[in-house]
Amino acid sequence: MVTESPGRRPSYVSSHTTPESPPIDPDDRRTRIGGPLALTAVTLGLITWPIAFNLGAYGEVFYSDVFSVVVASTILFVITFFIAPNSARSSWPVRAALIAPMLWLVAAAWVDGSTSAALDRPLFVAWMVLILLVSVPITLRILIDMFMPELTMAASRRVLWSIVALAVVVSAIGFVVGRENYRFLTCADFSIAGSAEPDNCANSES
Repeated sequence: MVTESPGRRPSYVSSHTTPESPPIDPDDRRTRIGGPLALTAVTLGLITWPIAFNLGAYGEVFYSDVFSVVVASTILFVITFFIAPNSARSSWPVRAALIAPMLWLVAAAWVDGSTSAALDRPLFVAWMVLILLVSVPITLRILIDMFMPELTMAASRRVLWSIVALAVVVSAIGFVVGRENYRFLTCADFSIAGSAEPDNCANSES
């Protein structure tokens, strides 16, 4: 539609109005977010539990777990240099958490010649605990940002930190269960599963 005013250039008025976006049903939003959140929490628990359990039961972290964390976090560390500089994922605290597993592996090999020997030192044990509690959750969080960005945009910061806190609790429980394995498992349970028997495992009653 064209309207004219005396002494002025004609102005154009659109006869079409932009339709308003339909309101989002809170139940639909919770359903859309709840599934990925549950998957994230379960995945994080499945990653941290065996590492913490082995650390408690055997006093060391298996090389397969170490390499998995090192590879994933180091690749993401390199990727952060190709992300926008103002992104939270490329901040130096995040990069430090991502490179920490690789530095731990190199330091362990340099100082003691193996990761097993390094875990006899309190410093390396404390460093590994920080990796479990900080580096692993940050690694998973960045993966979620990349593959499911709608989750981190829709979920509140409190919910995301609750997942991290849940992972910390699961790791702590896994460590305690591993350390006190004789209360839950017997030596035969480890043997049947193809695992080495911890020094403090309980012998089966004949």
